[in-house]
Amino acid sequence: MGLVGALVHASFDVVLIAVCLAGIRRATGLTLQTSYLSSKSHQRILGTVVGVGERLFDVAVAFMCAYPSVFRREQVPRPRSE
Repeated sequence: MGLVGALVHASFDVVLIAVCLAGIRRATGLTLQTSYLSSKSHQRILGTVVGVGERLFDVAVAFMCAYPSVFRREQVPRPRSE
């Protein structure tokens, strides 16, 4: 695999992780803190990557909602708070 193939593979991995982080944020409310990064440009890049993951997560959910005969929504019981 050449350099281009390695870059495509690494980009796909980063996007996949970003979509997973978006799903975790939607399901639990946990978010990724960027304040631990010292560089403002690194914070901006990480914010952009997470934003791309959010948009792709939205696209995936919209796609799944468009085909109710294939995908169905389950009613998940919420844990009781005591």
